[in-house]
Amino acid sequence: MELDYIIDYLAKRAEIKNIPIRWDATGYTEEFFNNWAASPAFSGWEGDRPDEEEADTIARILELKRGETLLDICCGYGRHAAVFAAKHGQEVTGIDISRGLIAAAKKNAAEKGLKIRYEVKQAADIAWKNSFNTAIIVNNSFSLIAPEHAQAVLGKVHRALKPGGRLFLDMDNKPFNCRYGEYAARWHRWPLGLTLEEVYFHNDISVETNRDVSLVKGSDRIHEFIIFKRIYAADEIKELLKKSGFKVTQTYGDWDLTPLTEANPKMLLGAVKE
Repeated sequence: MELDYIIDYLAKRAEIKNIPIRWDATGYTEEFFNNWAASPAFSGWEGDRPDEEEADTIARILELKRGETLLDICCGYGRHAAVFAAKHGQEVTGIDISRGLIAAAKKNAAEKGLKIRYEVKQAADIAWKNSFNTAIIVNNSFSLIAPEHAQAVLGKVHRALKPGGRLFLDMDNKPFNCRYGEYAARWHRWPLGLTLEEVYFHNDISVETNRDVSLVKGSDRIHEFIIFKRIYAADEIKELLKKSGFKVTQTYGDWDLTPLTEANPKMLLGAVKE
């Protein structure tokens, strides 16, 4: 890839704040991303804490009991699902919109000898009824759902849970996000090359646009990965949960279960099906 091409591309790319917000267009379904996620080159990504520590905290909040059924929504490559199955004795079903991530999850489970059911499925297509003891939506994945569909999706999760079923959510905390301006950018290396990571926050509608502009070794073009996130404040997500039939029982500001304040970058919530 020639330097002149890279410079010209970066100079002429659309400003991130002007990218149209399209909830039906996500980088997680693009061919390049899925081929990479399904390839041996994909090694996953790091969470806020090691996978086992995060899964153990979720297990504590949900009061998991061995032999229960757990639905991992937007499960990615199964980094939490594997811990729930292996360490906590859960019967896990994982769904994700990305075929590449599901392929990686299946490979990971097979290598570890774990029986985990994985499906390529959108959260909006959940059709189970009274089937799971618990459900989780982690890594701020609920924010990837179009705001106009958010309550309907929670309603489907509510229906999928058994009576008294429990739900866990891990989300970015809006008050924290709002204090650091509209635009941020940084370069970082990744296994296939170099990426410019850009973030723009639309304060008026609480939507964050994320764009990764990647220079890939051996490729003759630059790849863009774009996603949109609706960032919620605690009172907003609690109201959505209430309208969907859930009662919020626990709210925390971090994985160490400290109280939630405006200074916390994220929030963890536990809720029960009423």
